[in-house]
Amino acid sequence: MNNIDAAINQATQAAGNIPQEAAPNVPATVAPQNTAVGRPMGLDDAMAGAVTVDEWLKVNEHGLQIGAKKPLLEEIKVRIDLSDVTYNETVKYGNPATYRKTYDRVMASDGSTWAQALSEARSVDPRARPYKSADIQMEMVDDVKLKEETVEAGTTLGHSFSTTGFKAFAKLVKQMTKDGADPSSDTVEVTVGYVEQSSNGNTWGILDFKDYTVVG
Repeated sequence: MNNIDAAINQATQAAGNIPQEAAPNVPATVAPQNTAVGRPMGLDDAMAGAVTVDEWLKVNEHGLQIGAKKPLLEEIKVRIDLSDVTYNETVKYGNPATYRKTYDRVMASDGSTWAQALSEARSVDPRARPYKSADIQMEMVDDVKLKEETVEAGTTLGHSFSTTGFKAFAKLVKQMTKDGADPSSDTVEVTVGYVEQSSNGNTWGILDFKDYTVVG
């Protein structure tokens, strides 16, 4: 059994554990309602995956880009409230690429089950597999002067990690844990740069996190 088969089986079993509303008096000609019964949705449920940002921070092998603004940057200093990071699994497939994600390994963020999303991904690309990711929000510490404008301190940048991008964030988390900091709730100021990656003749970039300081 390969990785995506195992993930589909796990997601199918998890979805099957959602209790269903009993309908003992429904006539045979009427399909029973497939309504899940459980605890009411709370704030954490409603906010899962909610990322509110001013611009998205992009990265390639040449540098960082704030939205569609130019020029590319070597690095910026940001503040990250790590309690706001939302972790997920994502699957990428197709050309142009389609991204689908789950925050609980049961339901996809688009409303389908995660097992269904993985099956649909594999039907398009048999090599598609889920990978670890996270959505982060970063507040710029300093003004950044660009070619035609200045992006002001306090601007919130968003980033969702690519297939290979999460490892750099995981490195930051491991270093914080080693240092006795709390990567689940601390607020840090950190320099964000980029690292060039290459494989099979392709090159791309991922974020790099260095020189962090706990500020809250």
